[in-house]
Amino acid sequence: MRRAIEFPDPEAFRRVKLPGSFHVDLTQGGPKGAAFWFFCPCGCEGPNRIIVGRRRKPVGGPSWCWNGKLSEPTLTPSISNMGCGWHGWLRDGYWEEA
Repeated sequence: MRRAIEFPDPEAFRRVKLPGSFHVDLTQGGPKGAAFWFFCPCGCEGPNRIIVGRRRKPVGGPSWCWNGKLSEPTLTPSISNMGCGWHGWLRDGYWEEA
């Protein structure tokens, strides 16, 4: 398991490129959604972007339900990184490989 570290500053997030780190952009993803940017926990290149909803899964297109917590985020359903093949979950602030 790898700890998910939140970067509030998007520039620092992109500069550091820490595997498993994430940045939430509340200005993207619609009125009740957000863009959840993350670097794959396996350490491959990124970043990756998915659309999340706070405590609900947005309709229309691929999306995930986010518990709304920055310190211990949980996403459902599981995440599959098509670039490298990593598949797993983000649960209570930790990335778990399937």
